[in-house]
Amino acid sequence: MTFGTEVLDEGLTRIAETGPEFGGGLSNHAPMAAEALVRLGRTDAVEHWLDDYLRRLDEPPTASEPITAWREALGQMRRVADWEVYFRDQMTKEPWRDVLTRWWPRLLPGVAAAATHGVIRTSHAARSLAQTDTAQRRDELARGLAYWAAGYLELGGASTGGHLDLTAALGGLPVVPVAAGPGLITENLKAGLAGQPGFTKAVGALKPPTDAVADLGDLAREFTRVFLRHGRQRPIALLHAVTAPVAARSVLPLLPGEVARPTYDALWHVGAALYAVYTGGVTAEPLPSSAPPSRDSVTERAVATGDEHAIKLTEACLRLHAESPDPVLLHAAARACELLG
Repeated sequence: MTFGTEVLDEGLTRIAETGPEFGGGLSNHAPMAAEALVRLGRTDAVEHWLDDYLRRLDEPPTASEPITAWREALGQMRRVADWEVYFRDQMTKEPWRDVLTRWWPRLLPGVAAAATHGVIRTSHAARSLAQTDTAQRRDELARGLAYWAAGYLELGGASTGGHLDLTAALGGLPVVPVAAGPGLITENLKAGLAGQPGFTKAVGALKPPTDAVADLGDLAREFTRVFLRHGRQRPIALLHAVTAPVAARSVLPLLPGEVARPTYDALWHVGAALYAVYTGGVTAEPLPSSAPPSRDSVTERAVATGDEHAIKLTEACLRLHAESPDPVLLHAAARACELLG
């Protein structure tokens, strides 16, 4: 059995009977968390976790009309089922990698879709497909792309082109005076940035990446520190500035090299937006100075919480930690388990 094939595909079969959102706009995390559990080596936990989580979810929507003029259908969540049919049809006619290669750059400007869950769900599906090509995983890729397209949300374009390093660029971002309160992340981003006319210019002050794949890792590590310093009040919002770039970075080897730079720019842009909207009015905490927990310990804690965000952040942090053993990554995973468990 390769990469939890049987467990993951059985889970995806069950997940296919649920919709992409529930509870008035909350994202269905089932496929992302299930794949993350397999990556964490906890295939034994997938079935039980799904037994609990799937009870919360809604039934899938029904397709109503074919996607023809695709640009006009972007950002229309009511057409998410139409988008799924569209992508599934494309993947019956050509290899899934060709479909992903064509649509990734088209969708990148709207990477804030569903609070980054469009790109995250797509990335989890694509990287599992790269391991083992199955019908269940191709269908899940279609659902991920459909969710990204239907939730497509631009925040006002800005490419990196300045001279500031990452720390200085973060420090130069305009911050909403009071951190956003309860409500959907996408709505808070739109409302918060509307009152920050200098945001686009500040985003563009970051120097361009020299190696987009490596620099995406640095971007995620920097936002891990942001999560530890500012995330106690609204941890779920800020942790997406870590999970989104890590997920997207894992897919870049499957894509042409020219999409790496715009992927970096898009993930910096949405991470900067989360920072601007969710750190204002929050007293920064010092980074932990104690010895970090072990990789095995944070994995067990994440599984024990049963929380989808803790599971996803732990997988992302351990993925980065395997490349560069920064203790902050282990502390961040433990913090997410503490706050979300």
